[in-house]
Amino acid sequence: MPTPITGQIRVGLIGAGLIGQLHSMMIRYVADRTEQSARVVSVADVSHRAAEQLAARWQGARAFESAEEIISDPSIDAVWICTPTAMHRQICIAAARAGKHVFCEKPLAMTAAEASEMAAAIKASGVVSQVGLVLRFSPVYNVVKAMFEEDGVGKLLSVAMRDDQDFPIRGSHASAWRNDPSLTAGGTLIEHSVHDFDLLTWMFGSVTSLYCRTRNVNGADGVEDFGATSMEFAGGWHGQLTSIWHRMTARASNRRLEVFAENLFAASDADTLGPIVFQRGSGAQEETIAADVVMAKYTEKILRERPYLAPMKDRLTIPYAAEDATFIAALKGLCEPDPEFAAGVAAQRIVEAAYESARTGESVQVKS
Repeated sequence: MPTPITGQIRVGLIGAGLIGQLHSMMIRYVADRTEQSARVVSVADVSHRAAEQLAARWQGARAFESAEEIISDPSIDAVWICTPTAMHRQICIAAARAGKHVFCEKPLAMTAAEASEMAAAIKASGVVSQVGLVLRFSPVYNVVKAMFEEDGVGKLLSVAMRDDQDFPIRGSHASAWRNDPSLTAGGTLIEHSVHDFDLLTWMFGSVTSLYCRTRNVNGADGVEDFGATSMEFAGGWHGQLTSIWHRMTARASNRRLEVFAENLFAASDADTLGPIVFQRGSGAQEETIAADVVMAKYTEKILRERPYLAPMKDRLTIPYAAEDATFIAALKGLCEPDPEFAAGVAAQRIVEAAYESARTGESVQVKS
């Protein structure tokens, strides 16, 4: 494990788009609750104006047009990589070789092979790394996961998730690069549902094989807006994931999760706070865990498992805040980074298997 950073962590933020702005805000939340443990000192973006506007939110922060200017600065401790996917590999490897700790947004790269190359560079350099698979910090999914780990639930039977979002080149998620095959690793499966594949394996174990079908209505080559994936889990149960990018700009980004075990059913139409609808084997009807109760259960669970998040107690409703606080705590030596890069590589391999299945029309084994 690298030597913990004892002073203020000096952050270089690479990418000043929507996700870069979000992480800047989360780092501010963490800093304000942890004696200014971290500070953004540099922002880089190919749009210098965007870099200047985001840097202006941090006193004294500098704006650059290239990641290299941040990576070459010996005073920078860690970088947050928030660029379009095609740029992740080069920036990550260069940062690791320069001794910078690396937080990289999902998906890690354009291919699983590139993601593995990034992971190898990080391992060789010995820096701390974390990947932005933020659903692991969702209150509702933590509570559902705990429910199916209770005694008496019985064998897990099936898991089904639907993930739908307005095609993110417009509306609240407007990012034109997501419709550019030279910048994006694909469409809804990799750029959005990589979160879902990671979540389902985190909650219910590894996937051994899958069968997938995709469709492209929007028209951009290689950028699918629909994917239907059937999965077989190592534990013997079955999973289904439906991923959709639609044209309903007024519809909020949404996920629905349904899980059946022998003696428990649980479902939620919210991917953050709940509520959760459930029914136990002895119960005559469905019951509801209200959103405030979900949050209370999550807070108790997360602070027991991750006591370093105690200063963030008032921001735990925001999964990104807990995610960034975890990476900063890892840099301070208070915990291990989570999710580690290996989780990002594993999720990318699952999505790559889904794309292979869609191309061949056959069921595909998932590489471990």
